[in-house]
Amino acid sequence: MSLINKQTLSEQIYQVLRQDILTQKINCGEKLTLKVLKERFRVSQTPIREALTRLVDDHLVVYFSNVGVTVVTFTAEDVEEIYQFSGELDCVALRYSHENNNPELLKELKAICLDAEKCLAKRNFDKWKQYSDQFHLAFFKYADNRWLERAANKMRAQLTLLSNLYQYNGNVEKIHQDHQGICDLLEKGEVEGAIEAMRQHYQRDLAYALAAI
Repeated sequence: MSLINKQTLSEQIYQVLRQDILTQKINCGEKLTLKVLKERFRVSQTPIREALTRLVDDHLVVYFSNVGVTVVTFTAEDVEEIYQFSGELDCVALRYSHENNNPELLKELKAICLDAEKCLAKRNFDKWKQYSDQFHLAFFKYADNRWLERAANKMRAQLTLLSNLYQYNGNVEKIHQDHQGICDLLEKGEVEGAIEAMRQHYQRDLAYALAAI
């Protein structure tokens, strides 16, 4: 890798490593050594340590005394708890966003689903993944509750990592159908049905994630 802009060393190293972990270019359980990272980025230890500290805060890497930094791994129990909690957060965000009665929510959800469908037709799964994330984030945007959004953001990295393990294994069409179904229920005013559909959506994603690990 070429030398990184020295003005933003820590931030750029953090972003590169974070993306590599989320996309599993750096695998779960892999050890990150200062020696290897110094050779890769051609920088001193200080910005690397700062980047690793942020990744620890994201719960993407774990520091073990006398061992060093290792990319997080997941047990079945971890995955179940992550999807259960994330699903309930999305359900709360869905309810709050509906109660705020902002017509822009449904408009945005429909646009996201339409753009995602176009990506599926072109088999552009990387772009589809972005719309898939936007679909869920829209509820937090219109829920207008900072504490709810902060709680969701704490879970976002682990959820993204896990979803990247299974979303490209023939599951994208099913996931898109779930999103479209939730949108359709909201358009009909069936909020409780949409909330239940969201829970079922997360249960299906949980099954995909457990199979992937």
